[in-house]
Amino acid sequence: MKIWVRLVLAILLSVVVSGIGLIFWAAQEQQRISQAQARDFANSVHQMTMAGLTGMMYTGTVYQRHVFLDQIKAMDQIKSLNVVRSDAVVTQFGRGFDREKATDPIDLKVLQDGVPFFDILKDASGDDYLRAIIPAIAQENYLGKNCLACHKVKPGTVLGAVTMEISLAKSTQSMRMFTRNAILAGMAVCVPLTLFIWLFISRMVSRPLARMTEGLNHIVDGDIDETAGLPIHRLDEVGLATMSFNKVLKKANELLQQQRLSRMVFDNSLEGITVTDASSRIVMVNRAFTHTTGYSAEEAIGQTPALLKSGKQGPDFYAKFWRAVREDDGWHGEIWNKRKDGEIYPQWISVTAVRNRKGQIEHYMAIFADITERKERENLMAYQALHDALTDLPNRRLFHDHLDQALAHAKRYANRTLAVMYLDLDRFKHINDTLGHDAGDILLKEVAARLRRCVRESDTVARLGGDEFTILLPEINEESDARAVAEKILIAMREPVKLNSESRIITTSIGISLSPRDGIDAETLMKQADAAMYQVKGSGRAAICFYSENLQKHIVR
Repeated sequence: MKIWVRLVLAILLSVVVSGIGLIFWAAQEQQRISQAQARDFANSVHQMTMAGLTGMMYTGTVYQRHVFLDQIKAMDQIKSLNVVRSDAVVTQFGRGFDREKATDPIDLKVLQDGVPFFDILKDASGDDYLRAIIPAIAQENYLGKNCLACHKVKPGTVLGAVTMEISLAKSTQSMRMFTRNAILAGMAVCVPLTLFIWLFISRMVSRPLARMTEGLNHIVDGDIDETAGLPIHRLDEVGLATMSFNKVLKKANELLQQQRLSRMVFDNSLEGITVTDASSRIVMVNRAFTHTTGYSAEEAIGQTPALLKSGKQGPDFYAKFWRAVREDDGWHGEIWNKRKDGEIYPQWISVTAVRNRKGQIEHYMAIFADITERKERENLMAYQALHDALTDLPNRRLFHDHLDQALAHAKRYANRTLAVMYLDLDRFKHINDTLGHDAGDILLKEVAARLRRCVRESDTVARLGGDEFTILLPEINEESDARAVAEKILIAMREPVKLNSESRIITTSIGISLSPRDGIDAETLMKQADAAMYQVKGSGRAAICFYSENLQKHIVR
């Protein structure tokens, strides 16, 4: 008798003897596998959900998490999906949406104990489904992210849980179909042994291996979107290989999605980003880098960041900079760099060293922002705080600062003489009342311009307010020098000023105090110059008066 006949007879006998038991065992095994797959699927959904929510936190789109969860829930086999928050997350970030509050006793127990819950239940139609509650535990490395960076809790704290119901209807149907097919297969044992062997090898070995090979090629090419997971018929060598392949495919798909998302964030960041290798050679830049520096990616890649050096920072600065980056893994601060067109500009930059598992530096990443506008605003605000808005002259605060410096300088160099002039325009109120405040503003600007022309660059002309001006002459030899400047001012004021359609002549009364003769502090000199000015006002205006002791006695009397 030929061997294939004996094989056929042996197969027929085996099918008859063990058919019933085999079918029963296969059904139970299929049920166990489907339940195990449901648990694996639940863990996968948990990981996908937490990875997605973590990514949304990093990209600032966490407020759309309910849309994200609804999209996952739309997947086949998922009857329900929800994320509940623990007390630790509620304390830090609030209660979130209404459905994120745990009310079910089992949910609360999982949040308290941190132990996953799995149970097979039946729905109203009699179909099995898996109820799974899987907690999220705070770790330094969870799905590639550091939970403790955002959640201010201790490691091991339960942050929340993903609750889901996964339908097993398809697996039950598959089990029934498997039982029916097994009976039909038992009835079809008369099929020639060669055909049986060919079908067995083709369906159970050749085809899965071919599909795995095709899928691996897609992974290598980066084309994973069109690659589906392979069905696992049995947990034999091919089934285990298929299961491992499906895990690799899922992980590769997650990594590819993360890479696409990271690349989108990288390219669309409003801040410039530069990535270099361990030798400080640029390997990646984003669009904001090109917009800020003027260098294209092709021009920058392969160069070092020295391409942007402005020369405003010396070797000592860069020595401290690199020491901080290599020893402390980072540095941030203000630095001056140069654009492609040669313009030097300020930027705020944060540099981070990226290390591998061995602690070796593999890359450096720099994130920077052009702060030119901010610096200009700061300079403008500082200027406006110290200058009069109408005349652009120094205000009272800046004048006092210059006067204090001049007094300190004069004291240091053998009590040099300086003069303080207090000026008040005569009958300025009449100009405002008759011609209007616009004409008054024009007059004040013209007076400021004339006063500037009457003094040296080292002298200070300031407007204290209204029609009052002060002048500081920090270095004069004697009283006659101050008088000469004051007379020059009186002459300059006699020139008519055109105010809209009219011309007017404005005069000024000038009071002068000298240091150290009349005082050695700013407050005393200002008060005495003011008193001298009012003496001029009381004796006819449009004149000069120096402070004297007789004047002080007259004021006291």
